[in-house]
Parts: sequence; C-alpha cells; structure tokens
Amino acid sequence: MSANLLSNVARQTTLNVVEEATHDVVIVGGGAAGGLAAALLTEAGMRVLVLDAGHRKSILQAPVQRSVSAVLAAISDPRLLRILPHSVVWRGEQILRALGRRRQPVQSRCYAWLRSPELFVDDRDNPYETEADQPFNWIRARGLGGRMVVPAHGRQYLRHGQRDFRPVDNLAPPWPFEPDALDPWYTLVERRLGLSGGLEHSPWVPDSELAEVRAPDAAERALMEKVSARYPAITPMLGRFAPPMPSLDQAAATGRLRCRTGAIASHIELDGKGRASGVVFHDIASNSRRLATAPLILLGASTLESTRILLASKSDRTPGGIGAQSGSLGKFLMDHVSIKIEGIGDAIETESRAGEVGRCVYLPRFEARNDVQVGQGRGFGVRIYRSPATLGKSYFTAIADAEMLPRSDNCAVLSDRRDAWGMPVLRIAAKHSAEELEIAKDQTASLRELTGLLGVNITNISPGSGTPGSAIHECGTARMGNDSASSVLDPFNQCWEAPGLYVIDAAAFPSEGIQNPTLTIMALTARACDAIVRSS
Repeated sequence: MSANLLSNVARQTTLNVVEEATHDVVIVGGGAAGGLAAALLTEAGMRVLVLDAGHRKSILQAPVQRSVSAVLAAISDPRLLRILPHSVVWRGEQILRALGRRRQPVQSRCYAWLRSPELFVDDRDNPYETEADQPFNWIRARGLGGRMVVPAHGRQYLRHGQRDFRPVDNLAPPWPFEPDALDPWYTLVERRLGLSGGLEHSPWVPDSELAEVRAPDAAERALMEKVSARYPAITPMLGRFAPPMPSLDQAAATGRLRCRTGAIASHIELDGKGRASGVVFHDIASNSRRLATAPLILLGASTLESTRILLASKSDRTPGGIGAQSGSLGKFLMDHVSIKIEGIGDAIETESRAGEVGRCVYLPRFEARNDVQVGQGRGFGVRIYRSPATLGKSYFTAIADAEMLPRSDNCAVLSDRRDAWGMPVLRIAAKHSAEELEIAKDQTASLRELTGLLGVNITNISPGSGTPGSAIHECGTARMGNDSASSVLDPFNQCWEAPGLYVIDAAAFPSEGIQNPTLTIMALTARACDAIVRSS
C-alpha cells in the first residue's frame, strides 16, 4: 500500500469523517469492488468516504495470533519452501494451524490463512450460526484491499460467457441484461488490472484484453501438450492473472477520498422519502456507534456481509430489511463445489515465474474430457498450479470448480445471537444437491486422472464435495433482476426498495458460472458507477 494512502488513512478521525458530512458517496468495504468504485467515482469528481471493517489488534490484544502470523510469514517464504523437505513444511503448518484454531477455528481452514492470519477475522468476535447438519465455512478477510491482498490468493480473472448470462437449462434465471452488456466494463477493468495470460479463443471463456499476451513456459507447454494428447476434446488455456489493483491508491491521489478503518457497518438508514441517506457503523477506535451520511451508499462488504447489513436495515418502510419484500433477500446462496488435490511431481523449469502469484493452466469444461456432450449441464473447470520444491521435485495443486445452482433453501437470516459489537449475526443454511454431489465425484475422478497423467504422487485430496463456503466464492443472497417482485436489485445494482443504495459485490449474482467471480464483480461495479455518474 502506498505512503499516499497510508497518510490519507492516518488523517481520518471520527470527527471529520462523521460530523462534517461532506461526502457524495459512502462505500462500505475497501476490497475489489469498493476500491474500484472509490477510484472511478473520485476520478469523476465525487467526494467519497470508504468505511472498512479491517482492524489490526495489538500484540497485547492478540498475542497468539500476532506471533503465529510472524512465524508463518517466515516459513511461507517461497525461497524457504525450495530448501525444506515437504514433510518438514507440512508438520510445521499443522502445529501452527492448531495454535490458530484457538481464536480462528473457521478462518484457519482456509488455504491462504497460513500466509497471513492477521488479515482474517477473529471467529470469537465475529461468530455466525449454521444448521446442525449443514456446516458452512465463512472465510472472511477484513482490511483495505480485501481478499485480493491476501498472499497466495489465486487472483484469477476470467470473463463469464454467453451461456453463463443466459443459462440454457433454465435452472437459473437469466441475468437482467444482454450477454454482451458487460463487455465494455470487462475491458475497462482488464485495462486497469494489466492482465497477463493467453488468447486461446475458448468457446467457454471469452478472451480478455491483456497487457501481456504470453506464451506458455516449458513446464506449462509440457503440461498442456500432455492434456491435449490424452483429452483431444479439451483445449487447455493459460490462466489470466494480475497483482491486486491499487484502486484505493488511485482514489487517494485525487484528493477526494477519505477512509475509515475499524468501521463495522450495522445498517442503512433511509430518509423520509425512502432513499438511502446514511450508514450506521460501530467505530472500534472510539467504541461507539457513528453515522456517516451521503445521498449515495454502495455496499461492497462481501456477499454475506452486505446481505447481513440489508437484513439489519429494518424500519417502518422495510420491516424485514431492505429488499425483503422481494422474497429473495438472503436466499439463493451459492458457492463453487470445489475439490482440491495436492501432490509432489518431478522438477520443473520455472525461473520465469518468480513472484507471479496466480500463474496457472486452466482447463475449461473438463467434464467433457472424454467427448461428453458439452452444453446441457453446468460442468466444471480445473486450475493447475505448479511450483518448485526441494530435491528436484515440484509442488502440484489442482482445483476443480463446479457451479452450485441458486436454490431458495440455501439462505442466510438474522440470528438472535450478537457479535462482539452487539450486532445480530447470521444463521446460514446451505447444502449441496444430489446433482452437485454427483458432479463432485466426477471432479475427484478427473483430478486423480490428471495426477496419474502427470506423474504426481498425491499427498492430499478434498473429501467428498467439500463444505459449502470453502471455495470462498460465495455469491447470491441479494440478486439482481428485471422485476422487483423477485429480485433485490435492479439491472444496475440499485436496490428497488431504497433508491441511492447499490450492492456491488457478488451478492448481486443471479447465478455464478464456473469461473472465479472477481472480474465479473468488478465489471458490474464499473457499470453501476457509470450509471451513478451519468445520473448525478
């Protein structure tokens, strides 16, 4: 994070953030969506306040968490991983995970937790509930930059295709715009990201605008050739990746950004006409409730967090929360059915990959590997990551992501239980359907086939279909649509029931596709910001 942004955050106080009330827009969440919105709107001349819940505890407040984080940062150094035997690394990780479970029993299940525990929430302070027979892993990173700045995050940016926006099986509603409506916004985001990858003209993943069009290196080429020879129906492609976009730095450079960290949003307030008028939040620094006002409010707090805020925004106009009259608020929760396999393979040449987090080979619609007809089902894609290990070996990870269909019984509601700041927490109910459990079996079989093809010795594989939430790609619960009777948001992400209130994260998704949702989140955000600027 730049010194410019750090000094901007340091200047903020409860007084000048709340009482001056000179903001045109309040954005809740400083992650991929909120950061991009801040950049686009400040560049358009608007005065923006970002409220972010991220708060770093002192060593006295969190001695174990801070100590574990420091040790993990040292042993997770890629240079060290090339020296230490895999068994030593594995044992060290297990010991540290056991320590981390004291305060972060859920967060420590995330693969990326090992690299920076401090970026994830304290589960004791931030509880949630689940049904007894329906576990859900709600992985939450808080802080400026959101999940995208977590070390080891996949950072894959893939477009949705026409069939993602217009499902041919009618098992999910069509998105409320033409399939090519996001194309200019995808392009805008891709240019700002500076993507690196290939142009393979996949029928399932539309091409992106790339800052670096590259050819596969020797290891990638060998992998792609083996896959193509064994599965002629599959066309491997290079993943498309980029470092986190410095959106908040860009917004700060305009002089029109203010940030407030340690600000945990409680609910949205409406004016006498039913328009959004402010955000009530708990300010950790002063241990008090505060109100930030503006005529425009954007929620980008993450899927379930934004929905929690909407559910808690109750008034005479919205007794069930903002969006509840649609019957869709809190419903249609989705997360990828994600199966992961890990192992040790032969040595690979990867000198060109130094520091390139996210570089991978992607196999779209791999369920058709044996010439199965593609197009009727939802299918799954496979991401393959390889990195050098010690003693002439390499680390191998492959992840198969399948789509979870939107179903009303997969949902989130408010509980009577309260978090550390007195706010009602979510009760989440989510489970995989029989069809999703069946495709998970094929995902597992496909990953085993790949390890055999590539000569990888398996060290770990996900059991069954995995626990919902584990893919960390949760979507839905405040979906967009063309009808206020069945959707929370209009086609431009604005709440039907509260003009001036926009939801810009993946809560807006009517369905999720098999791709990582981040690029589509950001494209929707750019489109919503354009609508805001044009109407102002």
